[in-house]
Amino acid sequence: MTEVEPVQPGSYELPVQASDTVQPGAAIGTLRDSFPEPLLVKNIRWFCTLRWIVVSLFVAYGTASFIPSVFPYLSLVPATGWPFVVAGILALANLAFLNHAKLLSGSAAPHRIKINLWSQIVTDLLVVTVVVHFVGSLETYVPFLYLFHIVLACIFFSRRESFAVTLISSTLYVACVTFESTGILAPASIYANTAVRQRLELSPALPVLNTVSAITIWLVVWYLASHLSALLRAMDAQLAETNRRLEEAQGERTKHMLRTTHELKAPFAAIQANTQLLLKGYCGVLSDDVLTIVRRIADRCQRLANEIQEMLQLANLQAAKIESLDWIELDLAEIVRWSISQVQQTADERRIIIEQDVRSVQVIGVEDHLKMLFSNLLANAVLYSYEGGRVRVWCLDGHGPIATVEDHGIGIAPDKLPHIFDEYYRTDEAVRHNKASTGLGLTIVRQVAQTHRIRVRVESSPGVGTKFIVRFPSPSKAVEVGT
Repeated sequence: MTEVEPVQPGSYELPVQASDTVQPGAAIGTLRDSFPEPLLVKNIRWFCTLRWIVVSLFVAYGTASFIPSVFPYLSLVPATGWPFVVAGILALANLAFLNHAKLLSGSAAPHRIKINLWSQIVTDLLVVTVVVHFVGSLETYVPFLYLFHIVLACIFFSRRESFAVTLISSTLYVACVTFESTGILAPASIYANTAVRQRLELSPALPVLNTVSAITIWLVVWYLASHLSALLRAMDAQLAETNRRLEEAQGERTKHMLRTTHELKAPFAAIQANTQLLLKGYCGVLSDDVLTIVRRIADRCQRLANEIQEMLQLANLQAAKIESLDWIELDLAEIVRWSISQVQQTADERRIIIEQDVRSVQVIGVEDHLKMLFSNLLANAVLYSYEGGRVRVWCLDGHGPIATVEDHGIGIAPDKLPHIFDEYYRTDEAVRHNKASTGLGLTIVRQVAQTHRIRVRVESSPGVGTKFIVRFPSPSKAVEVGT
């Protein structure tokens, strides 16, 4: 069987839940002062990436000094030595930082993360001071490179730590200017015209004014950036705390649902058993009126038992933790065939033919969960098909494991497609066609899909039919989800 054309006109794809975000409630205390540890580890690598760009710029700057016409045309002094030295120091430091960052993957101690970040900042500030000296500490705007590190410290560190970075920057800059002014270091500049430096030497107050102005600007920027960062971190902390409370409330709701549904199972099982005894004549022959009533009781009990079963399944899915699940390699074809067998009797009763082209393809997942997913999709396809219709099922490996369940039933209006995975949601057409449904089947599908990072796309057209396309992640990505 070949892949069929998409059902028109409406389609909707179930969003896949992200798995690389910081868990709600994790490291709430640190949010008030700095970012959580996983984000800090990511930013270590981000800083290193930026540093490689800086290394490239210094190499390019030093290389350009060998081109005779470039620097004289710009009235600049060629710099053939120090840019390569600075680039080499930064490259070696970057390799050391990245090496250390590899050791921080997973559960790293907070102080080790901070050591790496502080080492990077101090190294960068020392390099910036060297660059400021060679380019010109008072004639150029290069000293404002310190601002880059001050702002980054305000974003990623606490206010006290970012102020420490500001003080270190100010101290290094003042030391550079002082050493040049006192003759400890010979002043340097990239400008071929020495008029600016001579004017500074003739006006002793001007270097002081320039230095104080630069540091004042840094302090103002630090105050504004750290204040805004503190406000944002406080809001993040509040949101994380609210999210944590919502999760706790959801957990309590799930536990209550589990207790309630477990308590309801036994009474309904007893009612079902007694009604079956009545229907089978163990209490004598029933009149037609009584028989009708008992059958209604039996039907209603069966519907409630199915709803309790689905509520239990959904509650267990929501309460399960990914790392505690039994992730194994499975043959998707076997899962699909088993699910077909579960709905075959209902299909036969409604004279619906299930056509299948099921080929062996390996997936990583939780067996019971995947059986729930496909059983619900197939049950929907059978229940919402017209009597005497057809349901087509196939699975294969097409750029990754993929399965499709297609019916030629009542279909779904395009504006209602985004809501069909919501709990207890049923369209008016669905209610008229099948009054026995609980409205939880596709919610279970959504929960399983999000746990397994499965992409579920639904295409439907009213009166024509509905097709669910289920795309599994590659086995390597599925293993990452399971671990």
